[in-house]
Amino acid sequence: MIFLIYPNITSKERYNKDIDAIGGHQLPLGVYYLASYLKNQGRNVDVIDAEATEISDQEIVNILRQASATVVGISSTTVAFRNARKLAEKIKKELPDVQIVIGGPQITAMPQKTMETLAFDYGIVQEGEIAFSMLLEHILDKKNNLKQIPNLFYIENETIKSNPEKMVINNLDTIPFPDRTLVKNLNIYTPPIGAFRQQPVASVITSRGCPHSCIFCDNNTFGKSIRYFSAEYVADEIEYLINNFGIKEISFLDDTFIVNKKRFKKIFSLLKEKSINISWTCMTRVDNLDFETLQFMKDHGCWQIRVGVESGNQDVIDFIKKGITLAQVEKVVKDCKKLKIMATGFFMIGHHIDTPDTIKQTIDFALSIPLTDVVVTINTPIPGTESYQLARKYGDYNEKDWTSLNYWTPVFVPKGLSQEYLLEQQKNFYKRFYLRPQIIYKQISKIRSFRIAGLLLKSTMSGIRFMKKEAQ
Repeated sequence: MIFLIYPNITSKERYNKDIDAIGGHQLPLGVYYLASYLKNQGRNVDVIDAEATEISDQEIVNILRQASATVVGISSTTVAFRNARKLAEKIKKELPDVQIVIGGPQITAMPQKTMETLAFDYGIVQEGEIAFSMLLEHILDKKNNLKQIPNLFYIENETIKSNPEKMVINNLDTIPFPDRTLVKNLNIYTPPIGAFRQQPVASVITSRGCPHSCIFCDNNTFGKSIRYFSAEYVADEIEYLINNFGIKEISFLDDTFIVNKKRFKKIFSLLKEKSINISWTCMTRVDNLDFETLQFMKDHGCWQIRVGVESGNQDVIDFIKKGITLAQVEKVVKDCKKLKIMATGFFMIGHHIDTPDTIKQTIDFALSIPLTDVVVTINTPIPGTESYQLARKYGDYNEKDWTSLNYWTPVFVPKGLSQEYLLEQQKNFYKRFYLRPQIIYKQISKIRSFRIAGLLLKSTMSGIRFMKKEAQ
């Protein structure tokens, strides 16, 4: 039996101890894509999402023992790595015959340091389906020399070795839909509060890779060349979700959902042919949007978009290689207001060249345009990014505890600023934005059920505690 595990990391660890009600839980699609791929090849696979189900490492070990697990794959981000390592070490101690494989952003960003922990037998960097499948053939079927397996790190004679060949799947349609039948309760997965209107809501990814060069983004896992699931694949998956799980809303999680507009429009033309009209949200970039595109989105069910703005100072935007202008942001957000599409802006404070003036400009800019929501994080240079390479040149950077690389803890402090100042300005940003009558009205307008009202109230109380912290 093969198990794929998403390690237990609490919302408090992932976001911040005072805002744990806001974050929601997203289905770890990468793990479920891998499960589908392996099942399609005849493997007996199960998934444990310990984060969403909140089960302990000991409970996981008990499940593995009872099921006679042979191979365990653990997917880990950098912020979750401490927990992933702890779980792997426990499995090794109690079930020494189980082979443990780590995949995901952490091993991709820092393969050598990850394997040096000796908690894992194998590591797979970048895309995992082909490499994991070939590795299982080696472990279980005694096929494939380790040196023939792409994307692989392994330990041989107490030496960490790797294979230079890297491989991606060019035809993504060859991957089956994520196997949601392995999910015991789909209702535990919802986007963050305010990012959905109807339940059940399903997360969908329609592409892999991002062609842009933002210095803060780790796109090593899927690369900079964007690859697409076909419009037919996406439309069929949405139809499958509606027919088999009663899904009422889609949250598109692509980093840049609207790049190829011809393909994007074809998705919704195909859905129309299937008589499917479903509400949806997405993340995209302002330089991919114009009024005609936004009108098409509105006409085909889009009620909210999420766009990365990052700063209200053009010099900062240029430094981080965002590739957009403040004028573009302003136009898109105003067009969204005209079309009654809610717009969420993602901002960061503490960029390498940020100053008190540029941070003030960022807050003022956010308040000057008709955004519905903001998400304000602390600039966090993640290993594997250009931001990480530049960090020590522009300020103080402390990466001793990888669990702090969560975008809410100031591990990087630009010259002339302080941790206390960054946290104070983050609270100030939220307070100034949300404590305005028009924004309070917009939040109330999101309420479509007693359940959402309860969740919104809970998140509001968490936000109040967050803003009051350290002011007491």
